[in-house]
Amino acid sequence: MKELRLGLAGLGHGETLIQANRPEHEDIPIKVTALCDTDPERLRAAGDQHGIQNLTTSFSELIARDDIDIVGIYTPGPLHAAQVLQALDAGKHVMMTKAMAYTMQEAESLVEAVDRTGLVLLITQTLRGRYDLMDAKRVCDSGALGELFMAEAAYTHDLRPVYQRTPWRVSMPQDLLLGGACHPIDCLRWFMGDIKEVHCYGIRSGIAPEYPQEDNFVINVKFASGKIGHINSFHGIVDPPGVPMNGFAVYGMKGTIRDGVMRFDPENGIPKRTYTAEYRSDASAIRGHRGEMAIMLRHMADCVINGATPWVGVRDGASVVSTGLACWESIRTGQAIKVRNKF
Repeated sequence: MKELRLGLAGLGHGETLIQANRPEHEDIPIKVTALCDTDPERLRAAGDQHGIQNLTTSFSELIARDDIDIVGIYTPGPLHAAQVLQALDAGKHVMMTKAMAYTMQEAESLVEAVDRTGLVLLITQTLRGRYDLMDAKRVCDSGALGELFMAEAAYTHDLRPVYQRTPWRVSMPQDLLLGGACHPIDCLRWFMGDIKEVHCYGIRSGIAPEYPQEDNFVINVKFASGKIGHINSFHGIVDPPGVPMNGFAVYGMKGTIRDGVMRFDPENGIPKRTYTAEYRSDASAIRGHRGEMAIMLRHMADCVINGATPWVGVRDGASVVSTGLACWESIRTGQAIKVRNKF
């Protein structure tokens, strides 16, 4: 199998991609061969630690290299759209963190660029790499839950320690609908299809006084199918005890899945006679962002080498951006806002 060479931009969360070079991941046909970061000391330290000699502080120099096939873009969110366009125009496939873009115009330009170049763009929405959610999707697709009529998702993350490690999130600032709520938005789209309409409330809590805009969101969702959903995306909070960072539930006519547990009605039964079953398939698997990113690396290789369809490609990414932008409009107007899904 062909081994793909990846140039990585951004050594924060992006450093999880370098695990592809480790012996335990020799089955991943991607190797990180070049690094780019604006912090020279961090860059040198990462190069020394991982034995990578091709180092640069210039993104333009990185994408100009003729010895890389893929660019990994794990830089601050507001830089993403321009950097993706540069990488695609340089003939490189792209895997990237969220948000794909910050404006509708940027999203449209990325759709055009992917169509024009025929290159792969994968947004590494890491919930797609969770074994429990993959299992839940298989259960739903099998029809075991019956017709799905409602779903909910949550992202609960006290970001104050993250702001200290990555101050760009405050100074730029990071958009916490496009770069935070995008996780549960994409998750619900995965299970329930396109989102037709949203109604969103947002509040700036002041818990992180340096963060300048809304950081907590409650979103009601109507899907194109007519079904409904709900999202909580809370980031300006004192980390609540016992609450998982990511929550998920889906409700069907025959059963419910919620946070790793399935509950079914028996054949012709009544609710009080339901039974419960665990459905997590691989408890031994590596968990957290690192494990999810290993799955994403394998998927990226499958897309480039075998022509697999990206789990979250450019049009899915554009619809997530469109949903986030509709949420901002709903906050401003107090109205339910239609979401654009055709790109």
